[in-house]
Amino acid sequence: MRARLTTAAPRKPVAAAPSFARMNRRAPTSNAETDLTIGNLVRVGVVHSVDFEAGTAIVRFGEELSPPIDWDMPSGRIKIWAPPTVGEQVEVSSPEGDIEQGTISSRLKSSQFAPLFLGAKFGIGFEDGALIVYDPETHLLSFDLPGSATIRAPDGVRLIADLDIEGNLKVSGAVTADVDVVGGGKSLKGHKHTGVQTGSGVSGAPQ
Repeated sequence: MRARLTTAAPRKPVAAAPSFARMNRRAPTSNAETDLTIGNLVRVGVVHSVDFEAGTAIVRFGEELSPPIDWDMPSGRIKIWAPPTVGEQVEVSSPEGDIEQGTISSRLKSSQFAPLFLGAKFGIGFEDGALIVYDPETHLLSFDLPGSATIRAPDGVRLIADLDIEGNLKVSGAVTADVDVVGGGKSLKGHKHTGVQTGSGVSGAPQ
């Protein structure tokens, strides 16, 4: 008995899947459009107005005004609120040259808004003259405030240091001292009185 020979049917060729590059290929643009897009990626302008409620600003580029855009600010676990100032020179980054997606990415110094120039010190200055400076060489932290300051800490504040106060001290609660209190050179714990006698008489001033 003869064995029959069979041949497999030829397979149909499978069309190759389109590549990601071909799927996202854009229509060719002119050199002028390409240059315009590149030029709009990063632009330098001046802050025209600031919306503190929305956290956005409008930037002026010559005669052109941007839409309200964000400014760069840390907003993760550490948040810092430092809005730009009207008239401040800034750098705006726009992905794909689209100003609608623009962000104020950095702020530039100018003659109108000069930096602090503190040398090796670190500091934060405010427009009303308040200044916070740390000098790593002398290990001195200084606060120069034109007004007042408030520390709100429901669980208390602990200072591990000798405290020197120039001015009056007002306390609304009790004052407790573990060692002594000295006022006008007189020890609260160890001072003595003159003219002490029994009865209803009043002793003399402390020595």
